[in-house]
Amino acid sequence: MRAANLFVLLLLLVQHAFAKVSIALDNPNISYDGVFYPVKTPTKVELNRHLTSMVSNWESGIGGTWINQWVITQTGVRIRFKTASPAIDMAFTQRATGGTIGATPNSGFSVFVNGTAIATYSSLSFTVNNPTPGSETTFEVSLPNLWAVDFTGMQLTDGYNLSDPGQLNRPVYVAIGNSITHGTGQYVSSAKTYPFILANKMGWDLHNIAVAGATLGWAVALNTKGKHVDYITVKIGFNDWKYSTGSLGSKKTEYGRLLDSLRAYHPEAKIYCISPIYSSDNSGAAPYALEDFRTMVENLVIARQATDHLLCLIVGSDISDASMLASGDPTHLSEYGANAFANNLYTKINACGSASVQEEVSENSILKINALEKTHLQLMVPYSGKYYVSIYSAEGKLVYFKQAQMSSSGINNMSLSGNEISGGFYIVQVVGEKSDSSSVKVFFE
Repeated sequence: MRAANLFVLLLLLVQHAFAKVSIALDNPNISYDGVFYPVKTPTKVELNRHLTSMVSNWESGIGGTWINQWVITQTGVRIRFKTASPAIDMAFTQRATGGTIGATPNSGFSVFVNGTAIATYSSLSFTVNNPTPGSETTFEVSLPNLWAVDFTGMQLTDGYNLSDPGQLNRPVYVAIGNSITHGTGQYVSSAKTYPFILANKMGWDLHNIAVAGATLGWAVALNTKGKHVDYITVKIGFNDWKYSTGSLGSKKTEYGRLLDSLRAYHPEAKIYCISPIYSSDNSGAAPYALEDFRTMVENLVIARQATDHLLCLIVGSDISDASMLASGDPTHLSEYGANAFANNLYTKINACGSASVQEEVSENSILKINALEKTHLQLMVPYSGKYYVSIYSAEGKLVYFKQAQMSSSGINNMSLSGNEISGGFYIVQVVGEKSDSSSVKVFFE
């Protein structure tokens, strides 16, 4: 009898040790990061990166039934929570009508503690083990990029609960683009995409609204309307060249409308325009070359920089090459390539600073800065008309701006009276109304 009682007691102890407690998925102590439009219930969370209206908005570049399978994926989305539970069971369900790459979300789920990845998982249900069981630990679980899922379950070890993980308190970064930004080539882990890596390096809160198959469309900016956004990257256009027969002029108009919309919704955000990266594909359907699209973007952005000092141009082909492409793929980045591209982009973004000035701005051989003193600037200009003069500090802060009207071609002097430049290092940029440009470094004693 005593043996039987002891057995029952041991069985109860074992059952208690392995008992689980279910957590409501709309618990306020679960933070859903990197997603603008989550739909939360106690038993299921839909993690929507886009407005539902996008599927029927043909000016968004992501409208239509076919592309919606990628619109409703979760690239860049993270689930963040804090607990002392020794184990956390998590369950996901393949999202109805959502796209999938591969039979399983191969290493699609990555778990981070204090910014360091501790595990990856390839099934829709898995157990996260606390590296310090019994101690409060903050976990971040990133979701797959090209395997659409809903969050459908969380269980903790009995006797444990969730604590407040706190606010993220990071600048908000929005990545706009097509499959390269979505993560094609990094199958199927958000954590291996270039926006994810870049955001971690910069200390930003990533919202990746890129969609595989996307083309230019101003209305994609509606996803960000009314949201707080600090930084935006725009890297799009390859699909327009590859599949569209529209003119380059129409693409320029659409690109301009996208920038206009983003600037209207986010007047203080820094926007980094990345022209198309290296590709070995030469078979576009468009009546122009990919290089023509690249040049169009570069000229458009340079012209706008004269009046938009939070706009930056990054030449994609300068920070990418053939070694960064996925095997057998003429367009998309490999895992190595995405990491290298993120690192190169990190360097360029820091060089842009708040003023978006780059040494790479092509210097026109006719428009020249002849001399710069603390009180005046001498220019050699190719035509009469408007010129925009910007002077930036070494940190990239705009310290002087003027729209100047030059009465004739040739040498012109412009007074800096009342805006004398003190000692130190500066970058001076002059842009003509016809997109002529010159940029020089100067140092004042």
